[in-house]
Amino acid sequence: MATRKATSKATTPAASADGASTGAEPAAPTKRAAPRSYALETCATTDVGLVREGNEDAFLVSEEEQLYVVADGMGGHSAGEVASAFTIEALRAFYGNDDLTKRVQAAYRRMRRAGHPIPEGEASHHALRLRKAVESANITVFRLAQQHEQLRDMGTTVVAAVFAGRNVHIANVGDSRLYRLRKHKLTQLTEDHSLLNEYLRMNLLQPDEVEAFPYKNVIVRALGLQEAVAVDIFGFTVRRGDTYVLCSDGLTDLVRDAEIGAVLGQAPTARAACVRLTDMAKARGGHDNITVLVIKVHAPGWQPAAPTIPPPPPGLAPGAIPPPPQGAAPVHIPPPPSGPAPVD
Repeated sequence: MATRKATSKATTPAASADGASTGAEPAAPTKRAAPRSYALETCATTDVGLVREGNEDAFLVSEEEQLYVVADGMGGHSAGEVASAFTIEALRAFYGNDDLTKRVQAAYRRMRRAGHPIPEGEASHHALRLRKAVESANITVFRLAQQHEQLRDMGTTVVAAVFAGRNVHIANVGDSRLYRLRKHKLTQLTEDHSLLNEYLRMNLLQPDEVEAFPYKNVIVRALGLQEAVAVDIFGFTVRRGDTYVLCSDGLTDLVRDAEIGAVLGQAPTARAACVRLTDMAKARGGHDNITVLVIKVHAPGWQPAAPTIPPPPPGLAPGAIPPPPQGAAPVHIPPPPSGPAPVD
């Protein structure tokens, strides 16, 4: 059953690994050396945009697990942001449970020994773990919606990537996307589960009719709508120099693929790419929440550039505070309010 993303009226910020916001707040770029062959530079931002009152997007950056997720919630009132936030927390909890990890590994070994057919994209216990984590998140959101009338029909998209050894494993449900820039060529690695994409696949719609299609934001698959969900799983080899971007449709509705590729190719850092892409979407109307998560793949010895600290003005000792400009108004710090201090 097709589902339309509903405008949320809630003002609570979306959930994220580093505390999401209703304005663009880039997470500090971080690195984590992957086994043997590369290191990752990552940054994520989420922005409420210019029309919505609340942020239904959420993201997860788990450097320890090298797990990166974007979720775009939908549903009336605050249900959309509840769905995306619980999805993020369910994925975090699944990957943080050592017992579940051992069970998945044992299940994968049993499948191999029994000769069960294994899809190409799941030829690793890392891929099976990712699929099971997304299925677990689906159950979490579905049961929560059944327990609370105000949360009925809530759901969320999810796109996730986990880096393991020489490979990246990707899970996708909905129309949030994952792109890869490799040697100046941008490739969409996920497939949209949207009514628009279904029409294109069945030749019911021509590419030049896409802009006028009135149901572009109707999706045909999402987490939380049913007790079981089909999860697309893909696996790719990682190469130094790759750049990956996970994003919600608040970006892709307004910024074309060629433009995303140009920004990823030109931006010197993951943070710069996140900020530039978010600014472009907002400059074109920002009608939806915008979440961008960028991962740049470097050589193993990569280190983030040290911040540049300008030298002190001539005649000023290092560490001294320069005087205010002549004629500048003094800074006024108001006194604390009267009454007892609030208790946390």
